[in-house]
Amino acid sequence: MQHKKLYRIYFTEFNDENFENIVKILKDKYNSQVNVIKSNVIDEFRAIELYLDSDSYLGEIKNLITSLTSSQYVRVDFIDTTR
Repeated sequence: MQHKKLYRIYFTEFNDENFENIVKILKDKYNSQVNVIKSNVIDEFRAIELYLDSDSYLGEIKNLITSLTSSQYVRVDFIDTTR
């Protein structure tokens, strides 16, 4: 199934266990499918796609990821391909 609206979340996480915990928290909190994308260049740089139709969670998701990681760089984009 191709999703037309999603959040793409970019961050660096060096601890694999913590990363898996973040994925689980996102799945549980938003009751959504999560797709993990790992960088081909830097293993610790990751992107997560979180499939939600509403664009109202941008700040909430960024704050959640920032609080769960030690990453100084967290970027969250809402992507709507229906426009």
